[in-house]
Amino acid sequence: MVMSAKKMFLGSVLLLAALPLCANDASSSSGVVSAQRAYVKCPGVPSVPMTSDAEQALPLAQVATLACGDTVTVVSDIEGYTALVRTADGKQGYVARMYLTVAAPPSRPKPTTPDAQPVSATPQNGVVRWASGAPGCDAFQSHGRLVESVTANGITVQVALQDTGWKFLATVAISNQSGQSVYVLPSLMTLDELQPSLRNLPEQNPARLARYEANHQLFRDEANAQPSHSAVISYSGSSASLSNASYHTSSAQDFTAPSADSASAQSMALKDVNLASGKKTAGAIWYARDPNAHELSMRLSIGDLIFDFPFSFEQKK
Repeated sequence: MVMSAKKMFLGSVLLLAALPLCANDASSSSGVVSAQRAYVKCPGVPSVPMTSDAEQALPLAQVATLACGDTVTVVSDIEGYTALVRTADGKQGYVARMYLTVAAPPSRPKPTTPDAQPVSATPQNGVVRWASGAPGCDAFQSHGRLVESVTANGITVQVALQDTGWKFLATVAISNQSGQSVYVLPSLMTLDELQPSLRNLPEQNPARLARYEANHQLFRDEANAQPSHSAVISYSGSSASLSNASYHTSSAQDFTAPSADSASAQSMALKDVNLASGKKTAGAIWYARDPNAHELSMRLSIGDLIFDFPFSFEQKK
């Protein structure tokens, strides 16, 4: 009888000791989804704010600034405007869902070595037109955008075009290795709609756009322009569509990465500059948007050349 009581006592102790483990097992099978890794994407902005409140009311209660490509853990996402995330260093806050993606960011193109001389495109009557696979022409992904790049006479010009749903946003970069200074004047850079109608899309004053920065209308990324179908087919020698056209590994260095200093329209805008040899400049230009625009052409007058970049948005059905 005594031995039986001892056994009962020991059994009770073992049962109590096992209770926390059972509780842990129950919680792990309660249907709570494990945290998911996500990446920060920056469609036209140099960095992304993380705030302490889910509504991101103004003025922003900012707890951290996330860089493009940063890895975060999604703590909670209720399909609202923001998601609760945690950074690698343990900071926690809310980020607009439009700036998060589960797709790993594309690898950046390797920069060319100082001794490598880029192949030069051949101007035709003072015009250099980008075309897939043509000498001096490259295409690569940068910050979620497709960038067209062309080099001629020592000058490399790179352009990415995005539809923000409100304005067209052109990201432009120029690297001057020509041996002489060249003027970079945004007022001489034009965006023309070719189809369905032929017209010029006016440049927008960045100072007047500043009032819309708070609601992200300037930097929203609804669509990224692709190379014009004609510019791909004319050099590919086939009837392959843009969706499966393959671009060769780019040898061009990416000059379009925005500065992390500020996200304001005026600070990001491409500036007038007399660009010395060995220097580069980059910035943004906003243009009036036509929601029906399909084929477009952006032309930049740099030095004594005109650089022509053909773009296309998927035609609305």
